Amino acid sequence: MNCIFCQIVNKELPSKVVYDDQDILGFKNIKPEAPLHLLFVPKQHLEWNQELNEKDLLIFSKLVAAAKKTAIEKKVDQAYKLIFNVGKTGEIPHIHLHLLGGWTGEIPMDNI
Repeated sequence: MNCIFCQIVNKELPSKVVYDDQDILGFKNIKPEAPLHLLFVPKQHLEWNQELNEKDLLIFSKLVAAAKKTAIEKKVDQAYKLIFNVGKTGEIPHIHLHLLGGWTGEIPMDNI
C-alpha cells in the first residue's frame, strides 16, 4: 500500500511523534497551519469511503481522546481546533484528525 500515514506508522518514513499507543499515532504536521499542528492517525488503515464497524467507530473516540490528552500536555487546551478532512477536502484517504492550536494572539475563526 502506498499510504504516507501507513508508512509513518510502520516507521518507513520519519516523523516527530508526540503520541503513541496501541491504536493511535500522533505526530507533527510537516506543513503546519498553526503554531502547533499535529496529526492523529489510527495505526490500522481506515478510509472514509469504507463501511465502518463498531470497532472502527471506537477508533474515532480514541483519536479525539489522544488529541485532548496531547492538547493538555502541550498546554494549548484553552483554545484549539480538531478537524477531520473528508472527501475532496483532503489529499490522503487514511482517516486522520488535525489538532491546531498554540496561538498567542488572536485566534483565527475561519476554517483551516
